Parts: sequence; C-alpha cells; structure tokens
Amino acid sequence: MTVFYLKLLITPLLMLSISIAAKRWGTHVGGLLSGLPVTSAVVTLFLSLEQGPGFVAMAVPGALAGVAAIQATYLFYLTVTRRLSAFLGCVAALAFYVVAALLMNWLGSLPASIAVTLCLIIVLIMATSTTGERPAKPVPLPSWIIPMRMLTATLLLLLITAGAQWLGPVVSGYLAPIPIIAWPLAVFAHVQGGRQELAAIVRGNAIGAVGVIGFYLSLQGMVMQLGILPAVATGVVLAVVITAVVARLANLRRKAA
Repeated sequence: MTVFYLKLLITPLLMLSISIAAKRWGTHVGGLLSGLPVTSAVVTLFLSLEQGPGFVAMAVPGALAGVAAIQATYLFYLTVTRRLSAFLGCVAALAFYVVAALLMNWLGSLPASIAVTLCLIIVLIMATSTTGERPAKPVPLPSWIIPMRMLTATLLLLLITAGAQWLGPVVSGYLAPIPIIAWPLAVFAHVQGGRQELAAIVRGNAIGAVGVIGFYLSLQGMVMQLGILPAVATGVVLAVVITAVVARLANLRRKAA
C-alpha cells in the first residue's frame, strides 16, 4: 500500500515541476527536462520494487527499442505536420509509433536500437537547427493542461506497473520511456506557438535521449550488483551529465552555423 501511495505522490509532482519549468523558462528547457529519464526512472523504480531487479534488467532492451521508436515518431510528426494539422498529425504519429515499435522489436538487437536512436537524434538536431530562427519563447498554456498531464502520467504509471507481470519485461520496457511529459508539451507548443516552438521541444527531447541511453545501459550493468536505488540514482546522474554535455555541443554547433 505504501508503494501505491508513492506512485500517487511522486509522478504528479515530477510532472508539475517540469511543466512549471517549461512555462517559466521556455520550450527548449522544457524539452531538455522532459527528455531526461524522469518518467523512465520512476517506472523502473516501481517495477523493481514490485517485480524485482531481474525483471528490470530484462526490460532494458525493450526500453531502448522504445526510445528509438519514440525518436522516429518525433521525426515523423515533425515531417507530416508540414501538411497535416496537429490533430491529424497526432493520430498518424500514434499509428506510426506502433509500427516503429514493432519494427524495433523485430530487429531484436540492443546495439541496433542504440545505433538507430543515435542516428535519429543527429537527424532531429540538424532538422531543428535551422539558421535564422528566433529563439524559442515560453508558450502560454491553458490552466487545465498541467493537471491533465499530472493525471495522465500517474494513470500510465499505474497501468504499466499493475500490468507488468502480465505484460512481461519486454512490453513493460517498451512502455517505460513513453514521453508522457514531452508529447503533450510538444503538441500544445505546436498548436499555440507554431513549428518554431515544436522544434524547440523536439530538439531538447532528442538531446535528452542521449542521456536516456546512458541511463538504461548504466541501469542494466549495475542493477543486479548494486540494487535498484543506487543503480537508478547513478543512471539519472549519468543521464544529466551526458545531456548537459550534448546540449552544450549542440548549441556551439548551432551558433557556429
């Protein structure tokens, strides 16, 4: 019962914090923060508490395949919304994500998932680094959107962890990195601020995805030896450091361009 109450407390607080940061400091910062393994770390922590660290270790390949599918979906959405509305783009992107996840599952290779993700990250960073754009600015959001995100994140966490034993580690791994913070942020930024704001979110999330790879690889290597809390903490710190370095390099490249 204590674990259940922790789920109800931690997830909405994390969602609230990132949403407020995005509202205060802009969509690029929101993209970076939402790209970090925040949701993934929480899902992983509760999966380990309820299913054991071995379950988490087996879920890592599926999680990294899911990260690749997510980045592919961002690129898809960024492309199709040049012609389609945000609503139609969301529907198409959801269908595309299912196809991409199935394809990554068919490949069934951890190195392939990492390679595909890194290639997509490079493409996304380049695609959202068009010269001559004005800096992204904060986008006003409806008053109900932050509570909606908090509720959605909590419900998804409850769904994944409750069904983990039935779904198994592979499917649970796929669900763990779903961007329940970044995706609503990206769509509403797109609707209210245009493609420039969308690009800022996607760019930040793509940069953060490099850190997510580091998080999962670190987690897989340490969870059985150190236990879940030290492994998750170490993975999150590593993800933050990697994201900060990649963000710095990407900004230097953008300025040079």
